[in-house]
Amino acid sequence: MDYPETDHDQEVEQLQVLPRPETNPATPAPRIATSGDMALAAIKYRFARLVITTLTLLLFVFGTPYLVQQIQYSLEYGKIKARYDAASVHLSSGTNESVSRRSELVSNKVTPSVVHIHTAAFDMETRTNQRVLPESNLFPSRGQGSGIVVSADGYILTNRHVIEDSNLVYVHLADQSRYTAEIIGVDKETDLALIKIDKENLIPIQWAPRDAVQVGTMVWAMGSPFGLEQSITLGIVSATHRTAKVGTLYQDFLQTDAAVNPGNSGGPLVNENGLLIGVNTAIVGDAYQGISFAVPGYVAQSVSDQLEKNGRVSRGWLGLSLANPSLETLTLHGLAPPEGQTSLGAQVTDFAPSYSPGYAAGIEINDVILEFNGKPITSTTQFIQAIGETPGGLPAKLRLRRMVDGMSQEKTIELRLGERPLE
Repeated sequence: MDYPETDHDQEVEQLQVLPRPETNPATPAPRIATSGDMALAAIKYRFARLVITTLTLLLFVFGTPYLVQQIQYSLEYGKIKARYDAASVHLSSGTNESVSRRSELVSNKVTPSVVHIHTAAFDMETRTNQRVLPESNLFPSRGQGSGIVVSADGYILTNRHVIEDSNLVYVHLADQSRYTAEIIGVDKETDLALIKIDKENLIPIQWAPRDAVQVGTMVWAMGSPFGLEQSITLGIVSATHRTAKVGTLYQDFLQTDAAVNPGNSGGPLVNENGLLIGVNTAIVGDAYQGISFAVPGYVAQSVSDQLEKNGRVSRGWLGLSLANPSLETLTLHGLAPPEGQTSLGAQVTDFAPSYSPGYAAGIEINDVILEFNGKPITSTTQFIQAIGETPGGLPAKLRLRRMVDGMSQEKTIELRLGERPLE
């Protein structure tokens, strides 16, 4: 019996006529994973997990203290910054406070800008045997001292004698974080130095106006006496313009009775508003005796700016030997010291043997210089300081008196300052 053709038969017939796929004898057949392969993969997975777990544990063990330390620094900085902001508001308000409260506010405002410095030197013998100033003014604080943050991007002002002959300089900030510092420049004449750390967002000191310092002004000294960081003492300005027995003519010290000891060097001397009026630099003897000296703030600011910009300090140079005129000399010129002063002007006694810009401009021996760039000259020391504050190469105008045929004549000389030779 013939059966009718079904759809199923058609599908079978179609399957039968399909051509077989061509096979490449060079292509290997797919490899079937064995139990050994699976075991090896499991071992690799476990080993990778073990490595990751171990690294995580090591990171936790060694990274956690660092993380905790950074958190502590941040918390401490936050507290210091909050006290600084509050103190700044109170001090700027001009509200009368008790001495105790004022001291607290000054401390809170200045603390973020004060750092502790300690150094390491490979040649300790050389460092120990050298002196900065005469034997009557010793500096046993070498190797440690204080510094003042003068910019938010890490510049710090200190004393030259704190860091001299040092191979490494370390800085401790108020939040107890520590950094290695780079020496930017030093100035021998003022015993100041500028260093820098790799740190941003610091709180810099605020500078006081030049005329903010008077004898009797209440002042606070901060620093690290004998390594005791963030110590603060209180006193007054005892005198100004101290030079001869303390340092060089370019230092023009403030004298204060605020307690300053070895380790205070390079720290700030501030007024009742927390503004910087001086850099604590010198003491008489090995410890505090009621007399200490600070480089005035306006001098320190000028030195700091020049060191940051040029790495050195440029000072004007006239190449003159000077002396205070005698009363007889002043009388010949019809001059007399103003009331309250013992001298007036600066008398030329000689010229530098190598080169003298003053001689080249027409200055003569026995001329009495009365003005420098419109500023009255009261003494030889003040004239030298005025020239030193003016960078070399700048124009200058002198007003002076000269005897011509027995008559006193006034002269005006314009010149360009030379640059004081480095010693």
